[in-house]
Amino acid sequence: MNGEDLLDAFAVKAYEPPLSLHRESGRIADVSDPVSVIMLVVDLDTEVSMNGITDFIGNSTGLYAAETAQALEQIGCQKDAGVLRQILDAAHGAGMTHEAIQAERSGVPPYTVTSFSKLHGTKRKEAVSRIERLHRLMDFEGIRRKAADYVAEHETLVRRVLGR
Repeated sequence: MNGEDLLDAFAVKAYEPPLSLHRESGRIADVSDPVSVIMLVVDLDTEVSMNGITDFIGNSTGLYAAETAQALEQIGCQKDAGVLRQILDAAHGAGMTHEAIQAERSGVPPYTVTSFSKLHGTKRKEAVSRIERLHRLMDFEGIRRKAADYVAEHETLVRRVLGR
């Protein structure tokens, strides 16, 4: 298995025990731990691919958005880390913190299908436009390549946490 294959295997297992317990325990915030670095990058890629950058901020992944920028630096994606920090600054400047977004969602029944604009209205339209423009500057293909290289560098650890 090469780094890409190990990264793909990690991405699948990251949301199942025992790896999911790493996130749930809060250990994911420790960017000195390669498992956390990989998990943060996988969470960013997964959330943005599925739901977009604004949902990355508002969902559970947003709890560790600052650490995600550090994880991007750890894998060698300094430019993308800087863009993510600009996104977070724009979001926070508009009151789009993880906590604020969660509070606005609190009245929505579980499993309700909705959109960011339906849920939050247009009050943050300008900030969302800026965030989406910044998001387009991120090189997710490059992030995946660097993440695969990082996984390859930590192959023994990754194999161990995957049970291989």
